[in-house]
Amino acid sequence: MTDIPTVKAAFNAADQFLHPILDRDEIRKRPGNSIVEILSRHPSTSSTDDDAQARFSVIEEALQHLESIHSALVSAVNARDESQQQLEDAREDAKRRRVIYTLLDLISIEGVYPCLSTGVGIPLEKRVISNLPTGVVARQAPEMTSDKPRNEVLLYRILLALTSILLNESDGGIQSLLQGRVLSDVISAAADLAFNSRQISDGERINAQQIFEKIIAETPTSLLLPILSSFLQPNAAPWFKALISSRISKLALRSDGVIHIIWFLASQFAPALGEGVDASEPSSNGPPITVQAIMQISKLLSSVPQDTDPTYYFEAIAPQLLTLIDSEDADLKRTAAYVVGNGILGKKAYGSPGTIGHSIFVEPLFKAMTGTVDTKASKWLKFFGPQGQATMQPYTAPTDILVEGSTLSLALDRLSVMALQHPNPGLVKRLVQPILLPLWGLTCFTQPRKDEKVLYDKSWALLQTFFTLSPGFPSYLKLADNLLWDGSINWTYKEGTRGDVNLIKREASEFDIIKLLDELDLHADNFSKLLGCDPRSEDRTSDVFLHVSERWLIDSSKQTVDALNLLDNLQLDPRTESNAIVAKLVSAKIAEKLLSDFKDTLSRRPLKILELAQQIIQSELKAMHDRGRRRRIRESGKASLESLANIATRSVDIQAAENEDDDQNTSETLSATFSLLSSILSSPEFVMSRSILPLLSEIKSQLDELRPSLTPALSKAGFTASMLLEIQIESPDGTQKTNESTPPQNTDLEMHHQALKDITSPLPPVQAEGLSLLSKLISKSSPVLDIPSTMTLLLSIITGQSSETAANEEFIYLNAIKLIGQLASNHPRTVIKTLVDQYADRNEERTLDQRLKIGESLLRTVEDLGEALTGEAARIIGEGMISVAGRRGSKPQTQKARRQQIEKEQREKERKERENNLNLPAGWKVSSPALHDTAMDIETLLPDNEDSETETPEQAAHSASIISAWASGAASDIEPDDIRVRASAISILASAIQTNLAGLGPSLASSAVDLALSTMRLETGPESAILRRASAVLLLDLIKAMDTDLQTGSKKLGFGFSISAEDYPLDEPASLRGPTTIGNIPSILNTLRYVESQETDVVVRGLIAGLDLDPLASTPRPRIEEIE
Repeated sequence: MTDIPTVKAAFNAADQFLHPILDRDEIRKRPGNSIVEILSRHPSTSSTDDDAQARFSVIEEALQHLESIHSALVSAVNARDESQQQLEDAREDAKRRRVIYTLLDLISIEGVYPCLSTGVGIPLEKRVISNLPTGVVARQAPEMTSDKPRNEVLLYRILLALTSILLNESDGGIQSLLQGRVLSDVISAAADLAFNSRQISDGERINAQQIFEKIIAETPTSLLLPILSSFLQPNAAPWFKALISSRISKLALRSDGVIHIIWFLASQFAPALGEGVDASEPSSNGPPITVQAIMQISKLLSSVPQDTDPTYYFEAIAPQLLTLIDSEDADLKRTAAYVVGNGILGKKAYGSPGTIGHSIFVEPLFKAMTGTVDTKASKWLKFFGPQGQATMQPYTAPTDILVEGSTLSLALDRLSVMALQHPNPGLVKRLVQPILLPLWGLTCFTQPRKDEKVLYDKSWALLQTFFTLSPGFPSYLKLADNLLWDGSINWTYKEGTRGDVNLIKREASEFDIIKLLDELDLHADNFSKLLGCDPRSEDRTSDVFLHVSERWLIDSSKQTVDALNLLDNLQLDPRTESNAIVAKLVSAKIAEKLLSDFKDTLSRRPLKILELAQQIIQSELKAMHDRGRRRRIRESGKASLESLANIATRSVDIQAAENEDDDQNTSETLSATFSLLSSILSSPEFVMSRSILPLLSEIKSQLDELRPSLTPALSKAGFTASMLLEIQIESPDGTQKTNESTPPQNTDLEMHHQALKDITSPLPPVQAEGLSLLSKLISKSSPVLDIPSTMTLLLSIITGQSSETAANEEFIYLNAIKLIGQLASNHPRTVIKTLVDQYADRNEERTLDQRLKIGESLLRTVEDLGEALTGEAARIIGEGMISVAGRRGSKPQTQKARRQQIEKEQREKERKERENNLNLPAGWKVSSPALHDTAMDIETLLPDNEDSETETPEQAAHSASIISAWASGAASDIEPDDIRVRASAISILASAIQTNLAGLGPSLASSAVDLALSTMRLETGPESAILRRASAVLLLDLIKAMDTDLQTGSKKLGFGFSISAEDYPLDEPASLRGPTTIGNIPSILNTLRYVESQETDVVVRGLIAGLDLDPLASTPRPRIEEIE
C-alpha cells in the first residue's frame, strides 16, 4: 500500500532531477547553457549532443516525475490511512508545490512551445512564468517559424501525459494545479495535433480531436473563457483563430455561459486604477460594467454562430438573459436589457414581428398584457433559475382568470426594464404602441389602489416616457376615443386576493358605466398630464381639443360616417339616448380639462377652434331659419309634403317633446360655444392675425343675427362673446400683431427649448431624444445656438453636473462627446479653446475624473476634425497639451485637499489601532464601522495556485502607493499636477500628431519631441511609467505620420529630422533649430539608448525597441533571450 514515504520519494526524485537548475551554484558552473543543456548533462539523464534528442529525453523524464507525484498522491488519498491529514499538509507545502510548478513550466516552455506551430497558443512573453530560474537561457527549437507542428511525436507524448492527469477524476491528485498552470498549453497542443498535424497517424489525430473537444466541454466556463480569449492574438494562425472563435461563440449556449461572458468582458473593460467609479450601486457579483463592456457583450451575445440555427441559439440563451432582466443586480439588469433591446430586437433578422427574437422577448409580454396568453407565450412568462432552468409556479389560477397577477407583474417588469434602462426612443415606441390601451387601462385601474402602487408606477412611467417622445396625434386620438377603457370585450381587470391585479373573463353584465363615470375625472387628469409631457404639446393640444369638441358640441348625426365611435369598446349603443349622453359627457370632460390646463396654448393657436365655433353658430342659425319657415307655413294654413309627413308619422305630443329636447340640446351647445369663445378671446395669449380677422367678422355677424332668438340666459352669454369679438376686430393694432408665416428661427427656438427640457429629464430615453434634437440644430448650423452656452451644457453632461441620471448613464455622456465633435466641425477654434481651458483647469474647479472625461471629449474632437485640425485650433491644442504634460501646472488647492485627506485617513488608522489595543472588560467593545474582509472570501474560492490574480497585501499596498504617487505628481515639483492627467495630455497630443502633423507645424512637432525625450530621460520613478509609455507612443506616432507622408509622396510636411550630429548639438533649444528641423536622429538615438539601459518598465522597453530611427542600420537589433 502506498503511503507518505512513497509521496516523499516521488518529490525527492523530482527535486533531484531539477536540482541543477534550482541551485544557483550549479547554474554558475554552466554559464550560457540552456535549461535543456544543463539537465541533459546531469547524471540522471542520458547525455547526448543531439539537441532534439536531448530535449525529448529531458521532457520525458519530467513527465515521468510528474506522473509519479500524481500517482503517489492519488494512491495515498485512496488508502485513507491515519496520516491523510499529514498528506494534506504535505501537499500544501510551498517547497513541494514549487517542484510541481517548475516541472510544469519546464514541460511547457521546453516541451510544448518549441513543438507548436507558429501562431498557435499564447505568446511566450505573455505567459506567466515564475518558477524557472533567472539567468538561464530558454531557447526555441532551431526552426523559428513553421505552419506545422515542429515535433509532433514529442507534442503528442506531452498531450497524453498531461491529459491523463488533467482528466483524471480521482481525488487527491494535482489536477487543479495543472488547470491553473498549463491548461492553455494542453488546449494549444491538442488543437495543433487535431487540426494541423501531418506526422502522426489518423488514429492519433482523431484521439487528439477527442481530447480537444473533451477538454473544452469539461473545463468550467469561468476558467475556459479567459484562456480561449488569450489565444486571439493579432499574429495567431488563421485556422487557429477561426477554431477558437467558433468555440468562444458557442460558450453562450452553456447553462452558465451568458453570465460568465458578461463578467469576463466586464473585467476586460473595467475602469483603470484611479479612475472614478460610481460605487453607489456596485455590482454584487462582479466588476463594474462599463458602457464599452456592455456594447461588446451585446455584440457577442447577439451574434449567432455560423453553424448554429438562430432559433436554437436564442432559445438557449433567452432563459439566461431573462434571469438577468428579472434579477436585483442593477448592472446585470441593464446589461441584459441592452443585449435584448439593442442587440437582438435591434436587428431586423431577429427583432421584427414574426422572428425568433420578437416571439421570445416581446410577443409573450404583449399577450400577457392583453389577456391572450397561450402555451407558446407561457413558456417564457415564468421565472428562470440562475442557470436558465424554469422554476415551478406555486400558484394555480382559477379557470376564470385569464392572466394571474404574478404573470402580469412579471410582464410589466420586463417591459419596464427593456424600454427604460437605455436611451432607445425607437424601442420604447415599438414596445408601448401595440399595448397602449392595456397600459392605459392598467394605469387608471391601479392608480386609486395603494396596494398596486408598484404596478401603477411602472405602467405610468412607460406611458409618460412614450408620450414624452412625441408619438403623434393618432395615439392621443386612441386614448381620447377610449378614455374609459377598462379591458377588451372578453376580459377586464380585477383586484386579486394577494394584492395583485388579475385579468379575468368579462361577463356580459359587467359593464358598470356608473362606476366608470365616477372615475371620469381621474382619467381626464391622466390624459391631460400625458398631453403635457409631449414636446409638441402646443401642436397636439389644438388637434385633440378640436376632436373632442366636435364630438361634444356637434350632433352625432352631422358627423362623418367613418368617425370612430367613443363607446365601441364599452359595448354601448350610441344610438340610444342615455349612451349618447355618456359619449358627449366624456368628450365634454376632456375638452373642459384641456381648456383648463392649456388655455394659453389654445389661445395662441385659435384658428381651428374659431372655425368650430363658427360651424356650431352657423348650424344653429340654419336651424333657427328652418323653424321659422315651418312656423310661417303652419300660420298660413297651407299644407306641404313635409307637414303631411309629420302628421302621418308623429303625434302632437311626441313632436312637442322632441322640440323641447332640441331646444335643451341647443341651449347646452350654444352655452358651451359662447363660453369657449369668451375664454379664447379674453386670453392675453390670443394673437390677432389677418387670416383670423375675416373669420371673426363673420362669426360676429352670424352671432348678432342669432341673438334675438335666444333665451335670456343665452342672450347674455352671446352678448359677452359679441362684445369681445368687436373689441378684437376693432383693435387699432389688431392687424399688426401678426406675422403670417412663422420664421424658421421660431421653429428652431422651440426645438432648442424642447431639447433643453428633455436633457434635464431623469429618464435616459428622453435625454437621448433631447440630445438628438440638439444634434439636428448643430447639423443645420441654426442661429439660435449660442456656442459657448451649448458647450457649457454639453460639458455639464459629460462631467455629470446636469443631472444625476446623466452622471450615471454612460450612453448619455458618450452622445454628448459625439455632439462636441459635431459642434467642432463648424466652430473648431471656440470648441477647442473651451475644452483645453476646462481640461487644464487652472482655477482647480474640476475633479480628476471630470478632467479625464473632458480629455476623452478632446481626443474625440481631434480625431473628428481630421485634416481640419490646422491654424489657430491646432496651435491651441498643441500648446495646451504641452503645457499640461510638461510639469508647468501648479495645483496648490488640489494638493492641499489631498494632504488633508491623507491626514484624515492617518488619524482614522491611528484611532482604529488604539481601539484594537484597548484592554476592555469581558463583554465590552468599541463600536466602529467594520469592513468585510472580501479578500479572504475571494481567496477561499480560488484553486490552489500561487499565480492567482488576487492581490496579496503587499501587492495591494504597492498599488495603493502607485496611485498615491500619481496623485502627488512629480516629486521634484512644488504642488504639481496629477500624473494621470499629464499622461492623458501626452496621449491627446500624440493623437493630434497622428491626425494631422502638417497642421501642427514644425514648432509644435519639435516641442513634442523635446517633451517626450525629456520625460523619458528625467522622470524615471515607477509611478511615472505611464508618462514614459505615453511619451514612447508619441514618438512612434510622430515617426509613423512622417513615414506615411513619405510613402504617399504628398510632401505636405516640409520638415523632418536631421542626420548629422553636428547639425544639432544635444543642448541646442528647439527655438534655435532651423524651420524644417524638428530633431536630430543621432541625439535622439543616444537618448533612447540611455533610457533603455536604465528602464525598468517592460512596456516602455518594448516600445523603444519598436522605434526604427536609424537610417544606416543594416542588421536587426539583437533580442534579449533571458527569462526574467
